[in-house]
Amino acid sequence: AAMGAAERIRAATEEFLIGDVDNPISVTVSIGVVHAEQANFDLEQLLSAADDALYEAKRSGRNRVVRSDFGTPPLRPEKLEVFRPHVA
Repeated sequence: AAMGAAERIRAATEEFLIGDVDNPISVTVSIGVVHAEQANFDLEQLLSAADDALYEAKRSGRNRVVRSDFGTPPLRPEKLEVFRPHVA
């Protein structure tokens, strides 16, 4: 659910233009999402995992959503789920 919501935010932001018709400025967003199956977690660790996922989204090209599973070493490639924008 969180990945879907984050992807909808990313896609909607990508379509948003700032400025005037002659000089539009596009906006994009990178989002880090953390997945935690356990209910008893340390909030600081959970936020740190989400922050790591955010920075991985930026490092891997921006304008994307990256998920990290809480409780695993941060940003292991096999534990990341990356949504990349669709290019038409």
